[in-house]
Amino acid sequence: MRTGSPCLADVVRSLPVLLVRALDHEQAAREVDALVDAGWRTGQLRSRIGGEPSQGSPDRDADNVLTVLRALRGEVPPDVAHARALERRRREREQQRARAPQPASPEVRRRSVQRIRAELGLVPGRRAAPEPRPRPVCNLCDGEGTFFVSPAVHLCPRCVAVLATGEARLVATA
Repeated sequence: MRTGSPCLADVVRSLPVLLVRALDHEQAAREVDALVDAGWRTGQLRSRIGGEPSQGSPDRDADNVLTVLRALRGEVPPDVAHARALERRRREREQQRARAPQPASPEVRRRSVQRIRAELGLVPGRRAAPEPRPRPVCNLCDGEGTFFVSPAVHLCPRCVAVLATGEARLVATA
């Protein structure tokens, strides 16, 4: 088979040799190239043609191949149909999101909670903020004891730095 269409060679490679010889290569090449340009893959065309029943002779089979190729021109390629379906589903999801009820703003939620509390007779408002607890005093310099050493010992960052340099040492007292 000598045609300028590599697509046709790929499509008819699994067909019987007598059928390939009986096929009008120029006509088949034009049909296959048009289908590939429309979005069909050669494997899809090969599957459709290979699945056709035998017509009894290579000449009738060749005519049937051309008929099938012409009929496929009227169909939407599977990849294009799939892409359209995905796009349609994406648009439907966007439309559903647009129609979906939106959550209430923080101000509306706050007013609703206040109204419900008033209807139930609950105390309105929030708990009072706890008073900040002062930190314990550093056991070495009377600064703010940020670092916990033991329940009775707290150190400030300056004293911890002095201890880290080795200039001072902690001594156990009894």
